[in-house]
Formats: sequence, structure tokens, C-alpha cells
Amino acid sequence: MGQVHFLVQKEGGLMGGLWRTDPQIGAEIPYNVTGSDTFHVLQGEAELETPDGQKIDLIAGGIYSFPDGFSATWRTRSPFVKFFVIA
Repeated sequence: MGQVHFLVQKEGGLMGGLWRTDPQIGAEIPYNVTGSDTFHVLQGEAELETPDGQKIDLIAGGIYSFPDGFSATWRTRSPFVKFFVIA
């Protein structure tokens, strides 16, 4: 969901790039991490809600990292852009 612009894609799973979405497209989507996902929020706000109800606010300027197997529901609150690295 949203737009992805890859800056690097290497065989074996290393990927890096920009991802953007907005509240209409990314209103409520599943977020399931394969590998590890580390990202820097460049613009916008979103919320992750884990299956046990924990809420994690994602805000512009924040750096976040989630391990392999992490899952949550992603809710985009405003136009959102992140720089990500998945390994």
C-alpha cells in the first residue's frame, strides 16, 4: 500500500528506500516484519497497535526498529514518508 522508491535492493534481502502513503490509502493496514525493519520518519504521523493492544506513535524525526516477526496494525494519521532499511 502506498508508493515505494527503492534506493537499493540486494539479493539476500537487503532493501532500502522511501515509502509514502496517506490517511486514505494507509488508513488501517497490516504491518508484518520479515527480517528487520529500521526506518526514519521524514514526514507525518502514524500509529502501530500490536495484537496485545500496545500503541506505538510514529512521528516525524523519529527512528524506529522492529525485529523479524513483529506484527501490528498500521494507522496513518497524516501524509507519511519514511526512509527504510530492511535486512
